[in-house]
Amino acid sequence: MNVSKSITCSAGVDVSKLWLDAAIHGSPATLRVANTPFGHGVLLDWLSAQGANRVGLEATGGYERVVVKALRAAALEVIVHQPIEVRLFARLKRLRAKNDRIDARLIACATAQADTVRAAADPRMADLSERLTAYEQASELATLLKTQMEHLSLPELIEEARAQLSVLIARKNGMICALMARIRLWPDLARRCELLRSLPGVGPIVALSLLIRMPELGTMRRGQAASLIGVAPFDRDSGARRGQRCIAGGRRRPRRLLYIAALAAKRCDPTHKTFAQRMAAAGKPPKLILVAIMRKLIEAANLVMQRDKPWQSVKQ
Repeated sequence: MNVSKSITCSAGVDVSKLWLDAAIHGSPATLRVANTPFGHGVLLDWLSAQGANRVGLEATGGYERVVVKALRAAALEVIVHQPIEVRLFARLKRLRAKNDRIDARLIACATAQADTVRAAADPRMADLSERLTAYEQASELATLLKTQMEHLSLPELIEEARAQLSVLIARKNGMICALMARIRLWPDLARRCELLRSLPGVGPIVALSLLIRMPELGTMRRGQAASLIGVAPFDRDSGARRGQRCIAGGRRRPRRLLYIAALAAKRCDPTHKTFAQRMAAAGKPPKLILVAIMRKLIEAANLVMQRDKPWQSVKQ
């Protein structure tokens, strides 16, 4: 018998823009409060009265951030479930009905059955993550504007688009400089960023993305980092059948930038260039070769964090 589960009282909170619906696992008790600082205080008092010491929520595009911060500040164990986890759990329980109260009960049930609780996130990362997201959004807008400009022919529209692009580029540059300046305020984060930049193909933007989006680097076993970012091939075998290994899932944002780092490493780093040539000679397709280099890079990133030593490429 798992004693820790028997003494844990789990609650579930369904988060929306305006409301928080809460439920206690194994109890008919429910609560609805506004998703405001005052409502968060009422929720904390109610959870304390119910004896809840573990709370689960579903990630809802940022509406959960403030309440998660309040729950963690109250020393509660907090699990932020991914939406797909909750949907699959509902399917497992054969639950078809859906409303906010039912969702809160479902999240409470899923939270009660969770085997482990992740360690509380570094509070510095929430600030850095929001800033990095703003930079990424500005980059996407600039890319979209460049694409639109390819189809413009009227001079006044072209001039207007160029002015907008100039503003976006200046905003991007300012954001990344401010982000780097904030990283330098903390010696431990500055050191981690330095270690990441020692990897072949990893520039400042890629290093920042891995630092902020992959805070687990340095604490994982071999293969876990590749699986977490989504570049580890998974078996698809059953009986005598041997299926093709494929990658799936993972963290999309840092993976996109890791792809750029893999391209640079393949072209410029002698070790990775030789590795790519060897795979190409064996008949491997170009995309598979790049994914293999991405896997090598993310595992190397985990390794340099563990050893606290910069990466040293093997001399040819």
